[in-house]
Amino acid sequence: MKERQRPFRNKIRNLLTQVLQGLAHLHRNEYFHRDLKPENLLVTNDVIKIVDFGLARELSSMPPCTNYVSTRWYRALEVLLKSSTYTPAIDMWAIGAVMAELLTVCPIFPREVLII
Repeated sequence: MKERQRPFRNKIRNLLTQVLQGLAHLHRNEYFHRDLKPENLLVTNDVIKIVDFGLARELSSMPPCTNYVSTRWYRALEVLLKSSTYTPAIDMWAIGAVMAELLTVCPIFPREVLII
């Protein structure tokens, strides 16, 4: 993305649809990713894949959940505020931040803004 001059506007719908279908599958099978960011979404020939499940966790896991998950730019508010319990909604927040970044070709919440 760093080398791109123009946004991905013509491909956003396709990419977003694929990622949301992947997340729906993941959440339906009782897991959440917890580390969604552009580096963990690989695109080849208009096919996007969610990768790096190192921080993934079962929904049935007992709290407390670690409050350090995901790259700061893509962390949901409940994680930023150090909540010990959170839901797969944190994956949806992260995807929203990633898609906004794809549209604008710059992070929506750069680290200078997130001083927590």
